[in-house]
Amino acid sequence: MSSPLLLGIDEGTTAVKAALFDSELCAVAEARRAVPVAHPRPGWVEQDPELILEAVVDAVADVLEQAADSEVLAAGLDHQGESVLAWDAGSGRALTPVLVWQDKRQEALLAAIDGRAVKRSGLPLDPYFSAGKLAWLVENDAGVRRAVDAGTLRLGTVDAFLTDRLGGRFATDLSTASRTQLLAVGGRDWDEELLAAFGVQREWLPAVGPSFGSLGTLRHSRWPVALALTAQLVDQQAALGLGHAEDPARMRREVKRFAAGFGNGAHDHLRDRRHFAR
Repeated sequence: MSSPLLLGIDEGTTAVKAALFDSELCAVAEARRAVPVAHPRPGWVEQDPELILEAVVDAVADVLEQAADSEVLAAGLDHQGESVLAWDAGSGRALTPVLVWQDKRQEALLAAIDGRAVKRSGLPLDPYFSAGKLAWLVENDAGVRRAVDAGTLRLGTVDAFLTDRLGGRFATDLSTASRTQLLAVGGRDWDEELLAAFGVQREWLPAVGPSFGSLGTLRHSRWPVALALTAQLVDQQAALGLGHAEDPARMRREVKRFAAGFGNGAHDHLRDRRHFAR
């Protein structure tokens, strides 16, 4: 068996990409699956959440098959940030399309939000951010209202949907939460004043946790192994860690500093087992 590998999953706006990397951060297996984007009305931008999930499952299955003789030590997930959806807590079934970050259907709703939300969140009242999209779903989607009445509503960004469906963990990370406009400046959890301003209830939202560490396990019947999730964050923040490292020696230093984008849990495991060159 070859040396253990790190798995990266990039849930982007138009495609899902998965790649396995060795200890030198050389890609040993890669896969890409396109995800269609729909524009049902002017200003509306949607994706099918089940197609996103299918693309993730298929891309990961592909790279695991390409490196079937290797152990996958840890996995990291980055995602398209402010895009949101609603789903059912019991079945996991998506109740709405994904409202993509470019979607602008909530512009009129945002015009009615108290301007104090800007100062408290540190973000402008812009349709780019998640809170307006979530508020629009609660006010306008019949399936969401039925789930509210049944007590089974879940709202969140795409990462929370994927981890919920693939690992039973309904959670997001601080980098993602900070882009929703439901977190106060300097806050580390959903802010009651901002939740009230947008008409969103805390119990509908995922827990806010760290970006790195032991974040649970991802599983699917098409995958031969379970995957330890040790990083979960927005795509831009994920790119900060390693995007500027151009030569192998610097890359190894960045790996030790940023744990290859997969968090301190993976880094400690690798260090203890002496898989990285010193």
